[in-house]
Amino acid sequence: MKKNNYKALSVSALLCGSLLSGQAFAIAETVQPRDYIPAPKGVNLSVTYLQSVSGDDFNVDGDTVSNDADLQVNAVIQRFIHYTELFGMPADPQIIIPVVDQDVGIQGEQSSGIGDIFIGSTFWPVANNDNKEWFGITPFVYLPTGEYESNKAVNVGANRWSFVLQAGYTKGLTDNGLYMDLVGEVEIYGDNDDLAAGDTLSRDNMYRMSAMLSQDVTQGGYVWGRYSKQVGGEVEVDGVDQVASDVDTDNLTLGYTQWIGKRFQLQGEYSKDLSVDNGIETDGVTIRVAIPF
Repeated sequence: MKKNNYKALSVSALLCGSLLSGQAFAIAETVQPRDYIPAPKGVNLSVTYLQSVSGDDFNVDGDTVSNDADLQVNAVIQRFIHYTELFGMPADPQIIIPVVDQDVGIQGEQSSGIGDIFIGSTFWPVANNDNKEWFGITPFVYLPTGEYESNKAVNVGANRWSFVLQAGYTKGLTDNGLYMDLVGEVEIYGDNDDLAAGDTLSRDNMYRMSAMLSQDVTQGGYVWGRYSKQVGGEVEVDGVDQVASDVDTDNLTLGYTQWIGKRFQLQGEYSKDLSVDNGIETDGVTIRVAIPF
């Protein structure tokens, strides 16, 4: 296929490699309610995510052009966090390692292996436990460590460096355990210069906003909901804009989080795309287990 004639479906496959597979391990980057409340200095956390995402409706410019996309993404993500103090602020340097298996039936392609590892840390200029108010800034760097083959449209690695800047605000609203979280982020992509036929794939910045409410219902347990909006990310191949490659997605997630004593925290969630302008509508479940050590 000539580089100036990528069809919408082919671009969707490229996005599956650089976005939909990213959905599998970006769940570790996606903020959950109360994640912007720092743990005490010296605490270490091992956080494991088990995720399964699927989708069949493939949309172009908001219209469904196929009901048989047959996307299936399964992932295991391991995250290690150390809470400390840096530059006079609470901080949590961390590393996230995803292992992903994805199958896009409509493309007849499958890819599995280690995804792009990413590292980062939140820094809290505001951490007021008495007023139940926290504000943090989190830079992440994605490393091009994931499995990648230039002759495949679907890969678990993106073959490029990426940078995410995230900011989160958490506020306790009532004395009976109602919390609000507001999070915004921008993702800045490097180029993938090893596309098929030696082409270079570039991508515009992606922007995401999330709003969350959580309510205590048991000792150490709370129910929560998250609405997320993601826009941007238009794709270019060798400087040529690709049709139907920009993202405009609304997503709703409902979950429950429970501490089991002080030994570990268990979280389950269900997530569903409410609307997808370009790409595959997905829904899925994630189990998260956090163990302090």
